[in-house]
Amino acid sequence: MWERIRNADRQLLAWGTIVLAVVFFLALNALSNTVLTSTRLDLTEDGLFTLSDGTRDVLGSLEEPIDLRFYYSDRFDEIGPNIARHSDRVRELLEEYERMSNGMVRVEVFDPLPFSTEEDLAVSDGLQGLPFDQSGSRAYFGVSGTNSTDDLDAIGYLAPERSPFLEYDLTRLISNLAEPEKPVVALLTDLPFQGTQFDNFRPWLVLDGMRQFFDVKFLDKDTTELPEETAVLVIAGAHTIKDELLYDIDQFVVKGGRVLAFADPYAESMALLGPSAGQLPPPGVAQAAIEPLLNAWGVTVERGEFVANLDDAVRVGFPNPETGQQVAVDYVAWLTLQGDRFSREDAVATQLQRIVVSSSGAFMAAEGANTNLEPLIFTTPTSDLMSAFEIAQKPNPIALLDRFEPKDTVYNLAARVTGKIKSAFPDGPPEKVIEAQQSKAAGEALRASHKSAADIDAGIILVGDVDMLANQNWAQVQDVAGEQVAIPTANNADFFINAIDNLRGSQGLAGLRGRGFSIRPFEVIEAMRSEADNKFRTKEQELLTRITEMDGTIERLQREEQTTGVILTAEQQTEIDNFRLEMLDLRKELRDVQRSLREDVESLERQVRVFNIWAVPLMIAVLAIMLAVVRRIRRSRYYRTVLH
Repeated sequence: MWERIRNADRQLLAWGTIVLAVVFFLALNALSNTVLTSTRLDLTEDGLFTLSDGTRDVLGSLEEPIDLRFYYSDRFDEIGPNIARHSDRVRELLEEYERMSNGMVRVEVFDPLPFSTEEDLAVSDGLQGLPFDQSGSRAYFGVSGTNSTDDLDAIGYLAPERSPFLEYDLTRLISNLAEPEKPVVALLTDLPFQGTQFDNFRPWLVLDGMRQFFDVKFLDKDTTELPEETAVLVIAGAHTIKDELLYDIDQFVVKGGRVLAFADPYAESMALLGPSAGQLPPPGVAQAAIEPLLNAWGVTVERGEFVANLDDAVRVGFPNPETGQQVAVDYVAWLTLQGDRFSREDAVATQLQRIVVSSSGAFMAAEGANTNLEPLIFTTPTSDLMSAFEIAQKPNPIALLDRFEPKDTVYNLAARVTGKIKSAFPDGPPEKVIEAQQSKAAGEALRASHKSAADIDAGIILVGDVDMLANQNWAQVQDVAGEQVAIPTANNADFFINAIDNLRGSQGLAGLRGRGFSIRPFEVIEAMRSEADNKFRTKEQELLTRITEMDGTIERLQREEQTTGVILTAEQQTEIDNFRLEMLDLRKELRDVQRSLREDVESLERQVRVFNIWAVPLMIAVLAIMLAVVRRIRRSRYYRTVLH
């Protein structure tokens, strides 16, 4: 009888515990939905779901209300959960913006049904509708905004692929509306920023990025002076600069103007122009064009020489000239820079995670310079300077690697110049410049306004590679509803826009660029792969040398037989047969080397995959079993105590 009572008590206790757990869960869920709606727990390493200080600064500095309209067609939910989840995140982020702005950001949400007034409003706001069904109706997913003077800006389509950059995109939209007057950036370049006939004259993505924040004014080859309202001058691959303009740039900087200058030994992007470019300029031309300015700024460059580096070299496929087979080789002219290759003390570079450059130049401080050269992007000591002529015509990565000899020197690929600079024209404007003036009075006025030395610190940033701005070096481009959507693969554009923004004195969005971009390289695997490749190349070269020697010996013996008419002796024929057999063995050994090249690497990759797939579930399962055992032991002890 007592046993039945004990069993009944146990069942009652178990059911009571379950009921209480359900009630507690429902109560906690209801409480969180009402009280904790704005509470977030962000466990990502970079805090991707936490509003950054840059966003808080932009929202806190708003002086007039910004009205945002969020358009989302609920029909998108039928496509799948991914776009619906992205929509939820956009909605939550907009609510957070509204909450943190103290009423300065006002958000409206619309579901633009076909042929509705909401759809008309979405179209007038510049949203890109996506074809949804065979009837021709469209669905919308974007944000538009207006300020108190009815200036309009919009994100035509909120691509889920850009989810990591959502905060940046939204904050940029608000920032543009808060400051509708864009500062003027003068751009002096010979590169195809505005596109070519081969890409239907689509502008480079960095130009689109510039135009989101700045009023970009292109300077042509006949320009003799900068626009008066210029806030920042960008010199990006200019091969020739008129004397008058060079002097005007010099005085612009001496008098406090800001400059972002690229001194590239060889702009590979010029090849994108195709036959329309005519004869491509030789290496070093763009460096020579601004060399007088660089010298005045206390900076030197090795004209026509690029930085080669083995640690950060990009791995490419290239046919081996000896065998014709495609092999993987480190192309020391193309570098992918990550981690500790960036200054963490300068706002321009502090958020950078990955930069890709092609045949970049280097900057050194001139002897006796009265300015300071502060590194922003730099290499490891496993570097060398090599002639750009080696890559200008038909680059051979294998031959380049063979000639590569590291000098144990760290090279600056990008740097900031600080201090009080002197004019490149200490004696005043050159006579050519004075003679080019429209009148004698204008020449005298120019002479009178000359300034030989700066009174304030310079605002100059130098970069050794202009190809880093080309699309292929930093972004994958997708065409969505006729609009280019860029999915960044490197921080090249972030660095470029940050540099301009920093030079003009704005820091609001600098901390946001590069945020959301996350690279997690398998460093051990990469090191193993590099070591294996080096061993393979050494062994491959040994085998190829022996094969070539044997092949030459066989060919020599056979040629002697043909020219002299003397039949080979049995010993010579046996020697040839043995050579051929040995060549077969060597070729088999070469194939074995190629086949076993990445065994260690692939083994480690398999272990990493197995760990990622099974380790965490197994850990959770073990933990659950341990908890169940502990609870069972505690329950048994409890019942023994109660019953006895």
